[in-house]
Amino acid sequence: HTDSIKLGEAYWLVQPDGDKPKITAEHPSQVIVQSAPGDRRKRVAALKEWTDGDGHLRANIYLPSYVAKFRSEKAVNRTYGPMEKVVWVADGVSQNSLGVVPVVPMPNNPSMLKGGVSDLARGKTAIQDAINKMLGDSQVASESHALPQRVLLGVEPPRDPVTGRVVTDERMAESQLWYFNNEAAKPYEFGAADMKQLRDLVDGQIGDLASQTRTPVHYFKPQSISNLSAEALQGLETGLVSKVRDKLDAFGDGYEEVARLAFRAIDPNDPRANETNIEVIWRDPESRSQAQLVDSLTKMATIGVPREVLWERYGFSPPEIERMKAMESLDAFL
Repeated sequence: HTDSIKLGEAYWLVQPDGDKPKITAEHPSQVIVQSAPGDRRKRVAALKEWTDGDGHLRANIYLPSYVAKFRSEKAVNRTYGPMEKVVWVADGVSQNSLGVVPVVPMPNNPSMLKGGVSDLARGKTAIQDAINKMLGDSQVASESHALPQRVLLGVEPPRDPVTGRVVTDERMAESQLWYFNNEAAKPYEFGAADMKQLRDLVDGQIGDLASQTRTPVHYFKPQSISNLSAEALQGLETGLVSKVRDKLDAFGDGYEEVARLAFRAIDPNDPRANETNIEVIWRDPESRSQAQLVDSLTKMATIGVPREVLWERYGFSPPEIERMKAMESLDAFL
C-alpha cells in the first residue's frame, strides 16, 4: 500500500507452491503488466526483472500458458556509472498452471483512462520543494542576520600588543570588556533580522500542502489544535478519512483477484477460483473512541439493526462472528 501510494502502483504475484499458494508483494521498479487493448482487467503479459545475488539480471515473462525465464549473459553493475547494455540469454520455460497472468496490479486512485497515480503528483512535490527552499533560507539567515550587528565609530582596530596584528573578530567577540582610547568613540547597533517572516512563509506553504494532500493541518503543527473539542478534531480529519476511503475500491479489486488466484493455485477446479461475489472487509479508517462506537451501535440496535451487522460494524471478523453465534446457540441449548 505504501509503495502504491508513493509510486502510483504496486503488484501482487501469485504462484502455486504445493498445497499453499505463494503470494508476494512486488515493487513497481521491478514489475510491469500489459493489459489487453480495450480491457484493462484482462492481463496478457507481465514482466519481473531483478538482480540476483551473483550480479546477473534475471527476468521472468509471465504469459497465460507459460513463464519464460531469462538471465543476463554476464554480471551487470547498475549501481554506479552509465547503464550497461544487457545481453539476455534464455534460462528455461515453465508451465503456468493458473492459466492467467499471475501478476495483479494494485493501483492508487486509478482514473477511467489511466492506471494508478502517485499521491505525490500534481504539484505536491513542488510545494515541498518550496518549503525546503524557505527552510534553507532561514538557515542561511540565521547565520548572517539573526544576530545584532555592532558598529564602532572613531576607533582604530585593536592590535595584539605582542605581535602587532589586528585582533580578529572571534577574539573580540570573546572579550567581556573593551577599552577605547578615543573619547569621541561611539558604538552603534543594528538589530537582528525578524526571522518570523520566514517562519510565516513556511507555515503558509505547509497549509497549502495540507490542503492539497487532505492531511489534517494539526499533523504538521500540533500547536494548532489547542482548546479544540473531540468533535472538532474529528471534523478536521474528515478530508483524510474520505481520501483513504477513495483508495479502498481499487485496492479491494486487487485483493479479490488475488483471492481467486490463490484458490486456483491450490486446486484449479475449486469453484472459489471463479467466485465473483467476494467482499474485502476493511477496518474503519475513521478515528472513534470505543465509547462513541458502542453508543452508536446501541442506538442502531434500538431501530432494529441485526446483531450480526452490529458485530461487523464493531470490527469483529467473520470467523469471530461465527464463533459468537455458535456460543449463543450453545448457551440457548444449555
